Amino acid sequence: MRQRERFFLVFFIFILVSLIILILSLWGHLKFASLLLEKTVTPLGKGVYTAFHKLPFLSENEEVQKLADINLTLVAQLSEIEKLKKENSALRDQFQTPTPESYTLLPANIVGVPSFIPGITTPANFILDKGREDKVKVGYGVVLKDNLIGKVVKTSSSLAKVEIIVNNSSSFTAKTGDVLGVIKGEGKTMTLGNVLLSENIKTGDLVTTKGDMTLEGIGYPPNLIIGKIVSIDKNPSELFQKARVESFINFNKLSIVFIILAAE
Repeated sequence: MRQRERFFLVFFIFILVSLIILILSLWGHLKFASLLLEKTVTPLGKGVYTAFHKLPFLSENEEVQKLADINLTLVAQLSEIEKLKKENSALRDQFQTPTPESYTLLPANIVGVPSFIPGITTPANFILDKGREDKVKVGYGVVLKDNLIGKVVKTSSSLAKVEIIVNNSSSFTAKTGDVLGVIKGEGKTMTLGNVLLSENIKTGDLVTTKGDMTLEGIGYPPNLIIGKIVSIDKNPSELFQKARVESFINFNKLSIVFIILAAE
């Protein structure tokens, strides 16, 4: 009986003290005490945590830990090997492509895709791991095989920002056969505009760059593949017709591209 009375007495005192601490805390009178308690308890907690993990029944077997470390190292090495395999494959494919054969190509890894949300948005820009230290300049073209990816619009010492051809800000002269027009990025696809109504274009036609490269290597060389025409908007009452163009490249899955450097 006495034990029950003692229990209820201790329980009552505990509840009372808790309420007092709560009220004082709400009134802001326990800030110093809380800080003191935190400084006192934190080192104690660290010591208890360390000691707790050194207990025989909780400490990890040393050999198991070594195996875990070796496994992490092997995983990292495998990841690096896969990366090298992809780069070697991309290099082999690129240099087996005849276009652009007369230009110096610099391989570059994509290290960032600003504002890209998989499944929601389409890439508009790439960040590459090459920059001014690698002789990359604003205006240089970027390709994959003979397909146009975009152009360099900004550089730092070791990085470059590429504006992809589907970017809303992208605009340049193009051609389909002998027909000239202007390609404009539309976010996911492109529009070939400024095509005279009298010109004969059709779905499935290949669209390529006209070529606007300067002596300094700024701009695009001719005959790089932009994409193909998938639909045509032709109104007899208008002077021009336009066509929707889709690239053959899946920009979501790119990991390596090639910068066209100016000839030395």
